[in-house]
Amino acid sequence: MPVILSAEGLAKSFLLNGEPRLIISGLDLKVRDGVFLSIVGSSGCGKSTLLGLLAGITRPDKGRITLRGEDITGKSGVLGYMPQEDLLFPWLNVLENALIPVRVRNGDLKTALGKLHQLLPVFGLQDHAKHLPYQLSGGLRQRTALLRTCMMETPLLLLDEPFANLDAITRLQLQEWLSEITRELKLTVILVTHDIDEAIRLSDEIHLMQGQPGNFVKRFELNEETKADEKLRIGLKKEIIDRVKGTL
Repeated sequence: MPVILSAEGLAKSFLLNGEPRLIISGLDLKVRDGVFLSIVGSSGCGKSTLLGLLAGITRPDKGRITLRGEDITGKSGVLGYMPQEDLLFPWLNVLENALIPVRVRNGDLKTALGKLHQLLPVFGLQDHAKHLPYQLSGGLRQRTALLRTCMMETPLLLLDEPFANLDAITRLQLQEWLSEITRELKLTVILVTHDIDEAIRLSDEIHLMQGQPGNFVKRFELNEETKADEKLRIGLKKEIIDRVKGTL
């Protein structure tokens, strides 16, 4: 599979108590088309900062980001980005919330509505199109937020701990659902998560990020055999945990 997204030599610092603190330094990343890639690592190593750089929310101090060879460094709206909070507008129903990206870019609403009505059953929202956010469960709110992100029609989705605030049972259900729709819609995904089991369950690749400033220290490739074999899953999880502990 060809490389769709490339980051080279990324560095980013923020002011902390009036002093610059380097969060990421010299980071490289290549993402192949159609791959589900998870980023794991201890708190403070720069995982969410990296996602913000890729999304164009912030600009790196150094380095560049390219999408299919085109420089997108610092450009927002090119990649679909879903933060941990669903950020649904409380006065808009599911359908209206999902249409926000189309309205922002002055897209064709008639075409977008046709696509939405096709996607609502895929996202399990066909019975909730007219519901306001307060009428939805946490899981349905996250489905709506992801549907809205998909309506950006970008070639790659960036997900920052999308299920972290959900109860364990709902989180497991949504992990299974996300795995199904990424295959069905042939999505390329970068997921940031603290949940190693979630990363193993969903991913084709896991990148371990460590250090302050943060960088990638190990890349793991997963196949169906690894995901299906409990001993292999446990062994991989132990290796990741041991590597995290070794860098604390």
